[in-house]
Amino acid sequence: MQEFVTIIQQVGFPIAAALGLGWFIYKLIMRIVDGMETKIDTVDDKVQQQIEAMEERLGTKLDSQHGILVALIDRIRSLDNEIIRQDTLIKTILGVPQLIDSNKIAKADRDDQRKD
Repeated sequence: MQEFVTIIQQVGFPIAAALGLGWFIYKLIMRIVDGMETKIDTVDDKVQQQIEAMEERLGTKLDSQHGILVALIDRIRSLDNEIIRQDTLIKTILGVPQLIDSNKIAKADRDDQRKD
C-alpha cells in the first residue's frame, strides 16, 4: 500500500490513476485474448476432425468410382471388339470381303491386350 502512496506523491494522482487504468485495461484485454484463443483452438480442432472425416469418405468414394470406371472401360473395349467381329462376319457372309478393314481388325487385336 505504501508503494501506491509513493507513486501518487511522485507523479501525481491523475497520472497514477491513468497508469492504474492502463494496467487494468491491459489485464482485461489479455484475458479476452486468452479466452478467444481457447475458443479458436476448440473450433479449429472440430473443423480439422470434420475435414479428416470428409477426406476419408471422399477417398472411399473415389476408390469405388475408380473401380467402376475401369470396369466400364473394359466393357466398352469388349463391346467394340465384338462389333468389329460381327461386322467382319456379316461382310464375310455377304461375300464382300474387300470391304473388310484389316487395319481395324489388327487394331482391335492390339487394343484387346490388357495392360493392367
